[in-house]
Amino acid sequence: MVGFSTALLATVLASLAPVVPVSGGNALTLPAQRHSVRIDTGSGRPPTWLLTVQQEGAEGRGLSFFRSDDGGRTFRFAAALQPDASHADRAEVLAVGRDVALVYSFEAPKLTASRRHDVYFQWWRYRPETHDWAPQPAVRIFDADDTTAYSRALLARDSRGRLWVQAFRLDSDGGSTAVLSVSTDGGASFQRQANLGRVKRRGGGRLLSLGSKLVFIYAMHDGFEPTRLRIRDDAEPLDTWSSVRDAFSEGIYHGAALSAVADGRGGMHLVYKDESERLYHRHFNGSTFGPRTLLEGSSDWAMQAATTRIGDTLYVFYNTMREPNVSYEVRARVLKDGRFSEPVVLDSRRTYKGYPNALETLPEGTSEVPCFFGDAPDANSRGYVSRVALAVPGGGGEEEPPDEDEEVPGSEPEPGELLFGDTFPRTSSSGLGSDWRLSGLWMTDGRRAVSDLDNPAGDNLALALPSRCADCQVQARLQAFGADEAGLVVRAEGDARYALVLLPQGRIQLRRYRGAGFTVLGEAASGQASPWDAATLSLSVWGAGPVRLSASVDGQVRLRVTDDDPAALTGEGDAGLATPIAGVWFDDFLVRVLGTGP
Repeated sequence: MVGFSTALLATVLASLAPVVPVSGGNALTLPAQRHSVRIDTGSGRPPTWLLTVQQEGAEGRGLSFFRSDDGGRTFRFAAALQPDASHADRAEVLAVGRDVALVYSFEAPKLTASRRHDVYFQWWRYRPETHDWAPQPAVRIFDADDTTAYSRALLARDSRGRLWVQAFRLDSDGGSTAVLSVSTDGGASFQRQANLGRVKRRGGGRLLSLGSKLVFIYAMHDGFEPTRLRIRDDAEPLDTWSSVRDAFSEGIYHGAALSAVADGRGGMHLVYKDESERLYHRHFNGSTFGPRTLLEGSSDWAMQAATTRIGDTLYVFYNTMREPNVSYEVRARVLKDGRFSEPVVLDSRRTYKGYPNALETLPEGTSEVPCFFGDAPDANSRGYVSRVALAVPGGGGEEEPPDEDEEVPGSEPEPGELLFGDTFPRTSSSGLGSDWRLSGLWMTDGRRAVSDLDNPAGDNLALALPSRCADCQVQARLQAFGADEAGLVVRAEGDARYALVLLPQGRIQLRRYRGAGFTVLGEAASGQASPWDAATLSLSVWGAGPVRLSASVDGQVRLRVTDDDPAALTGEGDAGLATPIAGVWFDDFLVRVLGTGP
């Protein structure tokens, strides 16, 4: 069932700008939970995507909703779900019409008894008059005390409209009990049901509606025992479940290292990591599981999977280790007509990539299948939720709103004579050399210019004296490590200058500085895969009535603006480097004259 080559994998869409700052690369745990939904609100609007993220203090937030109206390409903060970042709750979300139902519960590598570790259910109701979502009061489903804790809550809605919430209770002997509650009144109240099972260590699993049935599979941490299964028919009385039986002989890593999606025909696709830390797929036909297919033979504690179904085609995303804790790839495989494609690498940057998550299903005709993942320098460092996507040939794509960052028409003059260049092939603990005029602190390390002062009240500013020009292009390669802004300047004279600034949120800005402040002339996505990647920036400025500016990142024009304000900078000035923080490096600095502008 492996090895076919398909046009489905012919096009890979590179990772776009990071979408949400987070405290670490494992921000999208629990892997068994679904953290995002897509909702079509009608009236000709593009579908809205809602993504739940536990930021654990990043941007001062805890568990929050983020919203996208451009097919999941960019997100903005929408609302706080559970703002206490000290209690690392995670959510599972479910779209019900235009409303969103969710549960949230505590999740961390270790679980101890605490009366704070409860499970809550909540509705977020769609408001057509404002085209947003408003919360109803959260309902506590499972109430912990000082001797126990609840975690890993899951949510399912059956064909009768009943809402089922399953979680794992920590028992006094270190084992876990799979507890269950159901609402027959649309979430207004819940009734506790008989326990579904018990394991000797911390448990994990998946509760899923397959159309007219519910299926529950579960396993445990660090235990070489079979994965177990229970099923119920929606037509049976509420308390009727099949007896516990083995789903298949091997366990699932931590019980929750899995991603599952209904196949639309009464069955289920399950992708999971077993206790040997290898990745497998099995299909469930509504009664039994079929044979397993190996998807990834390498092993690593951090490897996880995320799945999306479009029609009868299954998309599987997963992360594989190249160097433990610091360098991973995001890969994808596609199951179509009963056969898996060969893997394709979607992101191979040298970063830690943890806990991928994806939409459960997408409609036929979708042009791309995205996957979100934690993206950080290593497993324990602050980072971002980032995005990759796999193109679907022939897909019509989501309807997109007009691009507010669309380029201003007009051709850019070709660069000509080289005014000045510097690759910084020298070592100095103070200064960049006699060709440079500096403010702040700068040094060279034999290969690069490096800023050496945190200066939030101003900039480390380095101006190249031989670069004085009016119509010119300045270019340099830089790396700011996602920490703060950095960029290039041109037409710098006194306290005035134009600047191209790379922001840590995956954006760029064109600015005009005068005096102590600046004016943002335009902003756009940088197109970078990650803010930790080095990037080559290029800023071109030409003309005087009006002044025109063009900004490129890694050779691609990202933003063009026209400055026709009376405060526009129309004369000559110096070109150079700028950043308010220490530790940013710059290399391959070039300044060229531009031809006559249009």
